[in-house]
Amino acid sequence: MKAKKTLIPLAALKILSVLSVLFVVIALSACATRKKVLTQQPVVREKASSPEQEEPFVVVEEMPMFPGGDSTLHAFISKNIKYPESAKTNKIQGKVIVRFCVTSIGGVDRISVLRGVNPELDAEAARVIASLPAFKPGKQGGKPVPVWFMVPIDFSLK
Repeated sequence: MKAKKTLIPLAALKILSVLSVLFVVIALSACATRKKVLTQQPVVREKASSPEQEEPFVVVEEMPMFPGGDSTLHAFISKNIKYPESAKTNKIQGKVIVRFCVTSIGGVDRISVLRGVNPELDAEAARVIASLPAFKPGKQGGKPVPVWFMVPIDFSLK
C-alpha cells in the first residue's frame, strides 16, 4: 500500500515537470518569433531610373500584344526568317525557343535563346526577334510594365 501512495505523487510530479518544460519552450519560441517580426525592416524596392533597369514581370494583368495578334507575329517571323545556307546543306532542323523582354514602351530587348538547336539557327532567330516592330506593352495595375515574352521558332526543311 505504501508503494501505491508514493507512485501517485511521483507520476503527478513527472507530468507537472513535462508540462512546465513544454510551456517554457512554447513561450520562448513565441517570444523569438515576435522579436523577429518586430525587428524586421519593411522591404522597399527602389524604383529604377529607366525602364530598361526594371525587373520584367512574367505574368501581368494585361499581357503585351503584337499588332494584329499572335497569328500576325508568327507570320512576321516566318516571312523574315532566312534559313542559313550551311544549316540547309547539313540538314539541321529544330525548334529554337527565344525569350525577350517587351519594355514598358513596347520595344524589344534582352533577347536570349532558352533552347537552341545550332548556333547559326539560334543567331537567326535572335536577329528576327530584334527586328520586331513595337508591341502594345503589358500592363499591371493599369500602368505599362516590362514583361518577359517567349516565342518558339520552328526551323524545318521542306
